[in-house]
Amino acid sequence: MLSRQHVQNLYQAGAKSYDFTTLLFRLIGLRMNTYRAIAIERLSLKRGDVVVELGCGTGLNFSLLLEKIGIEGRLIGVDLTPGMLDIARKRVDQNGWRNVELIQSDIASYELPQPLNAVLVTGVLGYVPEYDQVIKAVSEALTPDGHLSILDGKQPENLPLWLFKIVLKLGGQYGYTPEYFSVRPWDSVEHYFKEIAFETHYGGMIYILTGTTGK
Repeated sequence: MLSRQHVQNLYQAGAKSYDFTTLLFRLIGLRMNTYRAIAIERLSLKRGDVVVELGCGTGLNFSLLLEKIGIEGRLIGVDLTPGMLDIARKRVDQNGWRNVELIQSDIASYELPQPLNAVLVTGVLGYVPEYDQVIKAVSEALTPDGHLSILDGKQPENLPLWLFKIVLKLGGQYGYTPEYFSVRPWDSVEHYFKEIAFETHYGGMIYILTGTTGK
């Protein structure tokens, strides 16, 4: 697994091209906007909710999240890389969002505020060997009816190998490796959460994993 510093260096170098790279994935049928919308829908957000996004990147999910929680809610975006957060900050400023807070932190050491209504984790767990402790911390920070939604990638079962290699090539500048796609956080979610749901897309490469606290 890549070191934190290596991951940060990769994303710092590629921050300005990150949003464009996500558009390139559409050319091979990888519709991340659709998967993002589904993952956010699974959070069952309401107006006034407090939500944290771990691995928020350039803020591509912010508009969808804020549409759900409204101006009464609060959104906290956490990311390791200053360059990614700089772009997220510009997005926040351009849209006049006053209820968004951005924090630079390693998600494994970030102390989640309590109580939270929901936590979204997108495209980051393959870099975090301590993902079990992250998921445990999320379960402890959420309200009794809180929701977790993870959008990430895994080794595909039904995707042609040549197509998977293209994904790795396009995402290579961000550390996409076969090892990244071998992380299995669903065992941790099953341990700490209730009402687990797991769905896959794009030949099994993309997964959306959700759970509720049910305390």
